[in-house]
Amino acid sequence: MKKMTTKLSVILSAAVCLGALGMPALTQAASVQTAAEASLNTTKVADSHDQLTLKGSAQFDGNYIKIDLSREGSLFSGMLAGVTLNDKGEPYLAEGTILAVDAKLTNSGGIDFKSPRWISDGDANKAVVVLQTGWLTEQQKASLASSELSIHVKLNGIEDPYVLKFSLKQAGVARNIQLPALKKDNQFEIKTNRVAVGETSVRIALAVKGVATQAQALGYDIYDNLGNELEYIARESVATTHNTVSEDLLFEALRPAAEYLIIRPYQAVFEKGTAGAYKVDAKGNVVKNYNKQLEIKIPLK
Repeated sequence: MKKMTTKLSVILSAAVCLGALGMPALTQAASVQTAAEASLNTTKVADSHDQLTLKGSAQFDGNYIKIDLSREGSLFSGMLAGVTLNDKGEPYLAEGTILAVDAKLTNSGGIDFKSPRWISDGDANKAVVVLQTGWLTEQQKASLASSELSIHVKLNGIEDPYVLKFSLKQAGVARNIQLPALKKDNQFEIKTNRVAVGETSVRIALAVKGVATQAQALGYDIYDNLGNELEYIARESVATTHNTVSEDLLFEALRPAAEYLIIRPYQAVFEKGTAGAYKVDAKGNVVKNYNKQLEIKIPLK
């Protein structure tokens, strides 16, 4: 096996969980939007070398591309994504763990995906790669159906990357939801630019006006009318000007019975002042101050 020495001073947090993401700024939504966007999926492909096989399948539901990866081989026992714990419970980056992912659509001109993210799905030999598509133009999204998606996955301890190529095919649609009214208080103004419901996700694009550093400190919990909280897949927060922030929020799929969503903006409480460690309650959850005036109701039916 080809080996290489890798020194890590910082473990990539993106390999552990998806939080605020570093994608390019969102384009403001146009007043006329397409009624639906193509949903694409692929068959499984694989690449093998250095006594390891990496398999993958990809799906695009109109909001993001999800790539499921699985690793086969007897030489690696650590996590495919994220950190592995040693016998003392100390984290380290094991050989055979993802170091980097490069993704590109190989249509005419090509499109490089910015800041792919990867997480573990709980199985040591499996991982999920997330490619957000909110920054693509409508024309670029339309070209997905005739493109090849190529990803290069770099694993710790193996010199050559694993290359997986997917031929995308159309499989369904994502529907755009009528946008709710603007909400504001004496500090912030929140405009909803897009709500798109796909088969496996919900994407919500917001434009938040206020002091950018304060606007980016806002968090967003989302519930359906049944009281179910939607889990985050990814979040992109970018200050487009000194007083405007674009938020691209990606959540898990809706439950079939959901009739509307409630976006609940909040500010997390710190132990001391306005920075440092967050204050937590008896259950270990971050204490949050919700802003009722900024809550947004989004009918789905």
